[in-house]
Amino acid sequence: MGTQPDSPLSAFDLAKKFETTVWNEKDINGVDEQDITQLINIDGNSWSAFTIRVGVSNLIVFNSSQSKPRCNSVVMHELAHIMLGHELTSASLTEDGHFVPTTYDQDQEDEADWLAGTLLLPRAALLAIRRQQLDDNTASDMYMVSQQMLTWRFRMTGVDYQLQNARRRYAP
Repeated sequence: MGTQPDSPLSAFDLAKKFETTVWNEKDINGVDEQDITQLINIDGNSWSAFTIRVGVSNLIVFNSSQSKPRCNSVVMHELAHIMLGHELTSASLTEDGHFVPTTYDQDQEDEADWLAGTLLLPRAALLAIRRQQLDDNTASDMYMVSQQMLTWRFRMTGVDYQLQNARRRYAP
């Protein structure tokens, strides 16, 4: 995509490269205002995104009421499922005829978390954040990731621990 190893990556731009359509809840035809209100105001914290596969085409629908960094993180997570070839474990129809995709199995969720985190915050980006002494809020905004994602990547990669040990080793 022509970016540097430590550059922020937009899940929305990457989705275009994978020919994946990304919509928010308002882009779905036939959803009335009452349902939109339910989805983003009343139940806004109960869902983040989901993927529907029709034939060979993929559609990611994300919750636009969440922060932009959170949206980027969840869209990247859904893209990771697509890149990894994951299949939904099941889907069902509600009594009133609505299609409801369910979750992936836990191994697939873990794999998607790892890939999404690695794409959004590769080691080079984490090192750049620490070199530039960015606070977590600034880094989250700059890399378009949630605070939870940033904290998780620092913890899982051990970057802070490694830098701390390096400083101790080379301190006079």
